[in-house]
Amino acid sequence: MEENENPEGNENKLKWGILDILLMLVFIFILTRVFTWLAGVMMGDLVVTQKYLISTVLQIVAIIVSVAYFNIIKGITWKEIGVRFENPSKILKYGVFGGIAILAIVIVTGLIIEFIFPMASSLQPFAEIVLAAMGYRDLIILLIIGAVLVPIGEEIYFRGIVYPVFKKRWGLMIGMVASGIFFSLLHFDALRFLPLLLGGIGLAYIYEKSDSLLACMLAHGLWNGIMIFLLYYSADYFAGF
Repeated sequence: MEENENPEGNENKLKWGILDILLMLVFIFILTRVFTWLAGVMMGDLVVTQKYLISTVLQIVAIIVSVAYFNIIKGITWKEIGVRFENPSKILKYGVFGGIAILAIVIVTGLIIEFIFPMASSLQPFAEIVLAAMGYRDLIILLIIGAVLVPIGEEIYFRGIVYPVFKKRWGLMIGMVASGIFFSLLHFDALRFLPLLLGGIGLAYIYEKSDSLLACMLAHGLWNGIMIFLLYYSADYFAGF
């Protein structure tokens, strides 16, 4: 079995804890809302994809600002939260194959749930925007949002900040599951709770094996990017009927 290169005991030297996770979440939420409101006031005539792009960029800015704040207060470095470049082949391997595996698990789990509990499913707001996309310009903007920006922001927070704290408190397996639950809950989508939970656990596993958030970002980006393509082209397909 391949050994994890993350030195044993790194989690015991964490400079942040549960309270910091919650404070950072509130900090990100407030900054994102304030920045998005200001952008809406100054650029109110933008189309929905452009507004979504600006909102996502501002969310990433809020995450980076909050990490910078904790860097000043607690001395947390980017390397300590998992932004490591030491093993690019491992990052690529776990990022690509892990992302494809997570996508398959999420799709299959979603289909099983829909088969067992048939109900009128509602789409997430972002999925509705993808289905309503008009042409390749919108598609490119949505790919930048869903396959690049969202994975960067979410992996910094959920795998870089949240997961190590849960792992330190409850151990490897429970830490993975707890961080997956937290990840799924904050998507506010009860119908897709289980697929998102499994996706979150899978991304924590990728982090453990690769010892780098870059692999998680790549896997998350593939997962989201392929889903965006499937949604976009499914809308074109069904429009022909």
